[in-house]
Amino acid sequence: MQAAAKGAILIIDDEEGIRAVLQAILNSIDIETLEASDAKTALAVLESNKDSIAACMLDMNLEDSYGEDLYDKLRLVSPDLKVFAMSGIFGEEIKERLGDRQIAGLISKPFSTSQLIETVQSGLEA
Repeated sequence: MQAAAKGAILIIDDEEGIRAVLQAILNSIDIETLEASDAKTALAVLESNKDSIAACMLDMNLEDSYGEDLYDKLRLVSPDLKVFAMSGIFGEEIKERLGDRQIAGLISKPFSTSQLIETVQSGLEA
């Protein structure tokens, strides 16, 4: 698959079940994944693997960080990182919180497999 050549996706979510589902879906379309359950781990994983990580799926409401704050820190480590914002709250609120920060796509929880794949593929190609 084309997207696999572009690099891995770092899944950042404090819910183990969500990370497992996202990993299974992305692996099914040949996209390698790495995981982090909190902001500190996410930054460490990105720092250690920044040459192989093309994008991240960022839960906007982590227990230890607001998504927009972590977004800024992630982009300092990897300025070209594509960020998919994930949340169970309304898309308009997320867009307002992100301001003018660029996102590769918005993933609303709950999501369908086909919706997720379409969002990720179009975001990685953009």
